[in-house]
Order: sequence, then structure tokens, then C-alpha cells
Amino acid sequence: MPTTSWDLRLRALTAFMNAEGREPSSRSAIAGEHRLALWLDEQRKSVRAGRMGPARREILQQAGLLTADELGSPRTGTAWLRVASVAEFVEEEGRLPSFVAPATAGEKRLADWMHVQLSGRAAETKPLRALRAILDAVAVDGLAHTV
Repeated sequence: MPTTSWDLRLRALTAFMNAEGREPSSRSAIAGEHRLALWLDEQRKSVRAGRMGPARREILQQAGLLTADELGSPRTGTAWLRVASVAEFVEEEGRLPSFVAPATAGEKRLADWMHVQLSGRAAETKPLRALRAILDAVAVDGLAHTV
């Protein structure tokens, strides 16, 4: 029987997934579904950052809520933060950060960082491969793909 709020949320999430046959959407207008999606996203971020304890990580893994990428080594450091910022920007804005006409100084910094990473001078790293995967996804979705 669940005793903590974490256990209760996990139970609500698994009940939702059993009933709906899918993960909750963060874009849902239904408040309960939206909250579950945000909670699941936070749990995954916690695993990637290495902040989640092994017991809870194991529970999420057994429930099938973690991908193989999330089960690898924790994503820490500035490069991973920037990759996450680019992914978040693309999700919220529907486009890549603009190098030419940025709406904010933060967008310009992200675009500058992307340009340096993709210029060929950067060493081939996992964050760079993740950035390229984001760019590939943007190209597949037909979003603006100019840096």
C-alpha cells in the first residue's frame, strides 16, 4: 500500500497508463493528466541527473517508465544543461534558437553555443550527439532548421 506522495503518484500514473494505454501528455487540457505528465518528466530528469535513489529508480525501471538512454550514466555538466535547454526551447517555441534574429539574449546564447558545437571544432561527445539528434528530429518534423 502506498505510503508516500511519490508512491501515490506512481500508482496514479500506472492506473492512468493501464486505463488509457499510453503515457500522460503534458499538452493535455485535462489537469490530472497534465500533472501526471509533469511528475513523470521530473522523475526522468532526476534519474538523468543522478539525483534519484536506486530503490525508486528500480521501481520506475520495473514499471517500464525509463528508456535505455535514461538508465545510462547520469547527464551532468554544462553541456548537458545546454542540450536540455535547446530541447526545451524547441518544444516550447517549435523552432531552433535563432542565431540571426533571437527574441532574447538567452536564445542568442543558445544559438551561439549550438554554432560552436556544430562548427566541427568541438570534440565528439555524448552531449554533441544528443544535440545532433535534436537537430535530426527538428528536420524530420519540418521545423525551421537554421542555426
